Amino acid sequence: MKEIDYYEIADNHFKIYCEQIRFKTHEEWLKLRMNGIGGSDVSAILGHNKYRNAPEVYDSKFDMIESEPSYPIEYGNYFESILFDTFKWKYSQEYETLNYKDVLFKNYFIPFCQASVDGVLVDKINNQVGLLEIKTAQNKKSQWYNEDGTEGVPREYLDQATHYFIATGVDFIIFYVQIDYKDIEDLDRDSEILKPRRINREDMLEYMSQVQDEEINFWNNYIEKKERPPKRVVY
Repeated sequence: MKEIDYYEIADNHFKIYCEQIRFKTHEEWLKLRMNGIGGSDVSAILGHNKYRNAPEVYDSKFDMIESEPSYPIEYGNYFESILFDTFKWKYSQEYETLNYKDVLFKNYFIPFCQASVDGVLVDKINNQVGLLEIKTAQNKKSQWYNEDGTEGVPREYLDQATHYFIATGVDFIIFYVQIDYKDIEDLDRDSEILKPRRINREDMLEYMSQVQDEEINFWNNYIEKKERPPKRVVY
């Protein structure tokens, strides 16, 4: 029996929706990010991000801006590869986990819509192509549950997932989350990995249309015209 080539399955999917731009260095990646809207920009553009807003996204497209080193950033950078390998091993029966860390995806139809992803997934039951998004959070487990106690995803990450659906055309996105409890001294637990949160494209179609319109408006009316946008606070 011929061995299944999961990279071929993924690439055949992506070639319908987006270009794959490969980069070799972190600096190359930073420059590529300036040419379009990425997943981390969307919640700020929509006014759903408490720590970043539309004017800062605008600035990042004209000046190479990199986040200042901090404990949460360094923690996330360190554990990303560990969590990638953990998911790959633990869920190998359900998904093939592929490494596309040196690729920036650029949508054919909306060229400024681009994505850098933590991993690509192929569902082994139906060969659907999806993305793996790894998150680390500092003492914020409650944000990953809905008000009724069911498993959920924070709004700013739903924005990111919606953008990735638009940019890459994938069928699903899985968030794999590790909660860090470093600052809670009376808790006898150092960290905790939550069960994967899967979001399916078919459930996000209406919101995808809204987000796409917002992104086109932001790019055409602010970036292209070089007019700094006002702050937008929705949360």
